[in-house]
Amino acid sequence: MKNKNHSIEKYTVIVIIFVLSIVVFGVSVSYSFFSINVEGDKNVTPSQTAHFEVTSTINDAPAINAAELALIDSANYQTEAQKVEFSVTNSSTSDAKAKYTIELVEMSLTKNLASKYFKWALVVDGSTVETGDFADSSIAPEGTSDTTVVSNLSKALISEEDAITLDIGATDDLVFYIWLENDDSVDQIYLTNGDFSGKLSMKAVPTR
Repeated sequence: MKNKNHSIEKYTVIVIIFVLSIVVFGVSVSYSFFSINVEGDKNVTPSQTAHFEVTSTINDAPAINAAELALIDSANYQTEAQKVEFSVTNSSTSDAKAKYTIELVEMSLTKNLASKYFKWALVVDGSTVETGDFADSSIAPEGTSDTTVVSNLSKALISEEDAITLDIGATDDLVFYIWLENDDSVDQIYLTNGDFSGKLSMKAVPTR
C-alpha cells in the first residue's frame, strides 16, 4: 500500500471581523460584521491533496452602541471597557493546524488620541494575550489637543512573530477591548473630541 504525501499550499485566509467607528466623548460607535468561510483545496496529484478551512463567526455578537467612551481604570477593563467577542475555528476536516494573527487595518485617528491613555487588550480563551496603546510620537506628542485626523494606519495586535496556533478541530474565543485609561494625576481634557476608526482583521495560514 502506497503512502499518501500531503502537500499544504500556503493559502492566506483574510477575514475582516468588524468595522469599528468611535468618536470619543459624544461617542457614536458601530460595528458592521459578518461571518466568512474560507477554504483552500489543491490537488497536486491524485494521491496528493491539502485541505485547509478556517472560519470566524461574529453574527451573534450584539452591536455596540455607546453614548460615551468613559475614562476607566485599567484594572477594570474586562468589566467596563467597550468590547467585541468573536471566535476563530479550524475545521475538523482541515489537514493542518492554523496559525493566525490579528491586526487593526485601515485605521485613522486624531492626533490627540495618539496617546498612552488610549488602550486596547486582546483576550483569548479567558487569558489576556496582548495589551497596548496608541501612543506614537511620529504622529503627535503626548498631550496635544490637535484633532487633525491621520489616516492609512495599521497596528499589529497579534504579530506574525507571536501568531497563535490553532489545532485541527479547535476553536479560540477572543475578546477585543478598547478604552481610555484614567489618570487622576493628569489633566486629560486633551483626549476629548477625538475620533478613531479602523477594521479588525484576522489572517490565518496552514502550518504543521
